[in-house]
Amino acid sequence: MIVSNIAPPRFMEFFRDSPPEVNLDAIWSAHAALRGYYNPNEWVLPLPAWAMRPYDDSGEGVWATLQACLESQAAATANDPMCIYMHVPFCTRKCGFCDSYSFHLKSHRVERLDAYTDRVCAELELWSKQGALSQRPVSTVHLGGGTPAYLGERNLSRLVECCRRLFNTDPATEWALETTVESLTSSMFTTLHALGFRRLHLGVQSMQDEVRTLIGRKRPALEVIERVEAARTLDWIVSVDLICGLPGQTLREYMAGIQSLMAAGVDGFSLYELLIRRQNYRWAEAQGLTERSHVPNYWMFLAGAYWLEAHGFSKNLFNHWANTRDRNIYFTFPTRGEDLLAVGTIADGVFGDYHYRHPRYADYVGLVSATFPGLEGGLRRNMAERHFQPYLTGLLAAGGNGIFSETLPAQMSRWTACGLIHQNQTGGFSLTPSGSWFTGNMIHEARSGFES
Repeated sequence: MIVSNIAPPRFMEFFRDSPPEVNLDAIWSAHAALRGYYNPNEWVLPLPAWAMRPYDDSGEGVWATLQACLESQAAATANDPMCIYMHVPFCTRKCGFCDSYSFHLKSHRVERLDAYTDRVCAELELWSKQGALSQRPVSTVHLGGGTPAYLGERNLSRLVECCRRLFNTDPATEWALETTVESLTSSMFTTLHALGFRRLHLGVQSMQDEVRTLIGRKRPALEVIERVEAARTLDWIVSVDLICGLPGQTLREYMAGIQSLMAAGVDGFSLYELLIRRQNYRWAEAQGLTERSHVPNYWMFLAGAYWLEAHGFSKNLFNHWANTRDRNIYFTFPTRGEDLLAVGTIADGVFGDYHYRHPRYADYVGLVSATFPGLEGGLRRNMAERHFQPYLTGLLAAGGNGIFSETLPAQMSRWTACGLIHQNQTGGFSLTPSGSWFTGNMIHEARSGFES
C-alpha cells in the first residue's frame, strides 16, 4: 500500500517527519477500518462497577457484609491466592497534568505520614483477623498512588513488616511499587531492594525533556534510563507509563523514548492518552488542550503499539504491552479469579462478587479504628453483572474465548470488520492496537448486547 496516495493530507502532515520505524500502512489501515462506526474522538474509559451505579451499602454496613462473607467462605478460600494493594496518595508535588487523586502535604509532613502509615497498618491488622485472609497465599503486594516512596524509608519498612507479619507472603510473592524517578534515590532504591521489592512501575510519561519540564517531571530523561538500568542490573522487573497527547510532544521523540526505554531493559509499557478531568482541567485549559482533537493522539498511540508488537511485546492488559518477564500480576488479578484486599484512602477491593471502596483522605484517617477499616461504600454484582463478568474480564485482558462468538455474534462481526480484534480458529480473539484504544466502547457494546 502507498499511504500517500490514499491518506488525507492531515494524516500525511502529522507523519511528515515520522521515523522509519513507524508503520504508516498499519496505522492508516487501522484508522480506515473504523468505517465511520468508531470515532477516536469518542472513545470511553472502562469503568469499575462502583463508578457506574450507587452503592448497595455504606459505612458500617459494608464492613458487616464483608465480615459475614469472609467468615462464611473461610474454609473454602483458605488456599486461594489473593492480591494486596495499598494506596498512598502523597506526592512531592502535584503535577499539573495528573488526573489522579494525589496531593502534596504542605505542613506537618512527618506527623501526617506517620499517622497515615499507622492507619494503614491498623487496617491491615483488622483485615488479617477476618475469615482465612491471614492464611491465603499472596500473589503480589502492590503499592500505588500518588508516590508511595514519599512515605520515606522508615514508613515503607513499617508497611512491609506489617504485611509480612500478618499475611501469608512467601518468596514467590511479587512486591511492586509505583514511583517517579525523582523519588527513587539511591538510598531509597537500596532500602526497597532490601525489603524485597522486585517490580518497579515508573511514571515516566515522556522522555522528551522539554515536555517533562512542562508536566512537572523535574529529572531529565537520562536519569530515567539510569534508574531503569540500575533496576535491571538487580534483576527487577521494570514497567513504565507513557502518555500521548502531552503539550509540545512530537511523534519522533515519542518513538525515540520507547526505543531508548526498551534498549535500557524495560519489560512492560502502559500506553495512555492524556485524560482531562476535574483534577487537571485548569492546567489542560492553560495548555490549550480542552478543545483538542483526539485523532493525532490515536495515531501516536497506534505508532507506539505497533512498534512494541513488532519487537515481541504482547498485551496482558488492554493497554499494557509486556515481555515474558512482566506478568503484570496486580493489574491482571481478575484473569486468575483472585480476590483483591485493598487498603488506604480511595482504594477499592473485591472479594468474590462484592466490591468495596474507601473514602478520601480526611474521612479515611478519621474513620479507621481497631474495629472499622474506614470504608465508604460497597456493592454486590447483580445477576446481569455476574453473567457479564467473564466478558468484561476478557476485554480488559485484551482477549476472549469462544463465548463471545456464541453470545455476541453481531458485536464480534463488527469488531472484526472495523479492525478492533483478530479472531482465532477456536472462536476467541485478541485486541488489535486499535481495539486497545476502543476497549471501553467495546465493553459498553458487549454489555448492551448481552442485556438485550
